[in-house]
Amino acid sequence: MAKSPFTRQVSEIDRLIELASDEQSPSPNLKEAHAELSHTPITALSLEDKKDPRPSMWRILLQLRVLLPYLARVLPLLERSVLGTNVLSAGGGAAMPTPDDHHREEEYEEIRASLRDLNGQLKNQTADLKYLQERLTWISKSFESETQRQAQTLEALTSLKKTVRTWAISIVVLLLVVLGAILFLMFRA
Repeated sequence: MAKSPFTRQVSEIDRLIELASDEQSPSPNLKEAHAELSHTPITALSLEDKKDPRPSMWRILLQLRVLLPYLARVLPLLERSVLGTNVLSAGGGAAMPTPDDHHREEEYEEIRASLRDLNGQLKNQTADLKYLQERLTWISKSFESETQRQAQTLEALTSLKKTVRTWAISIVVLLLVVLGAILFLMFRA
């Protein structure tokens, strides 16, 4: 029984998809279609078609068939992340929970808990740093005031030293004058 060219094209597309898929073995219908097609020459799928110099759809599909397994794995992930649904799920696009989703949710909860812990530690460390900064500011102000007091004390001691020296020199000079006057009166009398 001969099949129409349209049925052959659909079968060829199905065959390409089945060959590119790593997850399933080809279905019996596709095996029969493959056996039937292997006996008939296929010129539409050949890359060396000399009649048409432009790239045909079949040539492009043949070149892209290597990407089909990757696309089959990436498409549900992309749809789940963008739309929140799953193409391969039943029930009109509602995402079906899978064991990976449950495991992923547990990992997300662990990450959230660790983030909460880290935020708490960050707040504690920020408070500690503020306290240390306030203490350091207080210590630096105390050090500056103590340095100013020491400078004032040194200045006062230097002034006192000059005053004491001046008074000592004055007293010594007065004693010498008194002693000279006493000696003058003693020799004169």
